[in-house]
Amino acid sequence: MLNELMKRLAARNERRADERVRRRFPVAWVRGSELVAALGLEISEKGILFATKEAPAGAQVDVVMELGQRRVRARLLIVRRDPIQREGVAWTLIAGTYQGIAADDWDAVVRFCRDRPEPENKAAAELAAAAHSDDDAYRLLPLKVQERLVAALVAAGRLAPGSDAKSPLLRLSYAGTSTRTGQHRLSVHSRRNVDGEVLHFESSLSVDDAGNVTLDR
Repeated sequence: MLNELMKRLAARNERRADERVRRRFPVAWVRGSELVAALGLEISEKGILFATKEAPAGAQVDVVMELGQRRVRARLLIVRRDPIQREGVAWTLIAGTYQGIAADDWDAVVRFCRDRPEPENKAAAELAAAAHSDDDAYRLLPLKVQERLVAALVAAGRLAPGSDAKSPLLRLSYAGTSTRTGQHRLSVHSRRNVDGEVLHFESSLSVDDAGNVTLDR
């Protein structure tokens, strides 16, 4: 798919000094609490090129990439948009440079670009940790939504005061879109320690397209 698009950009890409690797990889960009599927076409240690049927708005976008056996999240600064047609379907090519990425995820990008294997001990530790960690769904939310979600649960007494949005004691699942309001619905199981006793809570929250979070129950 999109082979002619790659040819169209080939001359321009050959002149680049960032050594982009032409390799297909799964990628999605984040819209509110939703992941929009796209197709990764090129990747380098500076950024990526991907094709999407629904183009993100704004100058920045969060993306989630599957690189080998690792899921990598990054924030991109969009430097180019190229609308194209493929078999009567409108696509947009998005080129972006990394603006925010965790150190471990950056290491994974470098290994993927240089075709290096995952360190065995580190990979085993990460897999073991993931098997006992909270749902990945929370970590896929934009940071501002994470912060507002945690703040809502803290205000309701369902998370401990001062809980860090980066690693709160919760598990989250996506419950679909409200047919009445169109907002995204989230189901959250949270817990907090009170005088040595662990309390558990089940909550339903709504998130609108602007990232505003409401605790429904």
